[in-house]
Amino acid sequence: MLIVEDADFDGWCCDPPDDGFELFLDAYRRVLASRGGDHAIGRKLYRCFLAARTADPQVTLVQPVHQGEARTLARSTLEATADAIIAEGLASPGQVTAALASLRRLAEDPRTLTCGPRVFQLWSRR
Repeated sequence: MLIVEDADFDGWCCDPPDDGFELFLDAYRRVLASRGGDHAIGRKLYRCFLAARTADPQVTLVQPVHQGEARTLARSTLEATADAIIAEGLASPGQVTAALASLRRLAEDPRTLTCGPRVFQLWSRR
């Protein structure tokens, strides 16, 4: 059995809209690309399975909705990638600090709804 799971970061969303959240999304996508990553690899996995000639690949799509502590995922991801984002010149230290403060407020506000990236789950027997 071959099982693969990966994300498609275009699925992230936040309501109400927030500038810090938008900076996170833009900078994270761009830093991944600058370092050889693909923020949308999840949606391409089916094509990869077909190219590998796996038999009858199956796919499921999961879209997490973050409530409670899970709303901190965007902030913790930005914290983990802040040095790379700054080093690549994608945001200034001040912009990252402001975005982190904004994401902290969003996570603490019970009226905020965030959805994480779409997660593609594929499996096939060989």
